[in-house]
Amino acid sequence: MATTMSIAESSVQVGIPPEKARAKWTEWTKEGGPGMGLKVGDKSQDVATGSLPEELRKAEAGTAYFEPGQKDATEVRMQLRYNRDGLEKAGQGPDWVEKRINLYLTRFKNFAEGRSA
Repeated sequence: MATTMSIAESSVQVGIPPEKARAKWTEWTKEGGPGMGLKVGDKSQDVATGSLPEELRKAEAGTAYFEPGQKDATEVRMQLRYNRDGLEKAGQGPDWVEKRINLYLTRFKNFAEGRSA
């Protein structure tokens, strides 16, 4: 049986050139990626990929794009392909992916620009 994937995407302007943004992304997304936020109370907590339920680990795949932005900045666009059924089985609502992308990109922007992630 084929799995139907949905797509969600968002972007952010980062105040460094594309080649530096890509290098920072590679540093930031080491295995598990620190942007895998899990909300605990009113704070987000880092979760390594291996700690996620199996349904969530298999529920998505992503791609990041680094395009020249305004004034030596970079437009970082993140696109996630996800299995809506897998997210529902894991107890996540339909807006979970969009919230996660936005959290990830905000944290990456702060990291790339030298602020606290």
